Amino acid sequence: MEGRKISFVVLAMAGLLTACGSRVWGDDSEISTALAFGEAEECTQNAKTREDTIVKISDCLSEQVPEIDDWAAYVDLKSDGQAYLYQTYDLETEEVYKDWAGSEYLGEYYSVHVSEMWEDHSVSWSTFYVSVNFDKVLWKDMVGLADSEFEVYTRDEQNELI
Repeated sequence: MEGRKISFVVLAMAGLLTACGSRVWGDDSEISTALAFGEAEECTQNAKTREDTIVKISDCLSEQVPEIDDWAAYVDLKSDGQAYLYQTYDLETEEVYKDWAGSEYLGEYYSVHVSEMWEDHSVSWSTFYVSVNFDKVLWKDMVGLADSEFEVYTRDEQNELI
């Protein structure tokens, strides 16, 4: 996809920080080296798993919400390359309900926030939920609702609203 820039950021990296954090192991250098090597190997495996998850989320989102790719191209073109679409992934899944907690339970999802990034500001575009099976995308509608309340819609339901 020439001429298009999309940046990705991963939030909720507590697992990475825990698995890759520095620790003092004590005076026994053989044990320290073995533990540090095992920890580095685990850190590499965790990073690969996170990378695979991001790719799966991104692929699902691109397939089911092609408007994102269209919008990325539009932002790049209209800004003359000064802005780009930016996607932030939260890799800690969350329970999603139709009309916030207490209503119809829809399952476990990853959240993805999409924004335009400019040199001096950003413009929020939308938030989506991608199922842990990478087969369903929900749109998070936060317009006109209280801060802690929102509604989510399938793509078909969203299209009916428009």
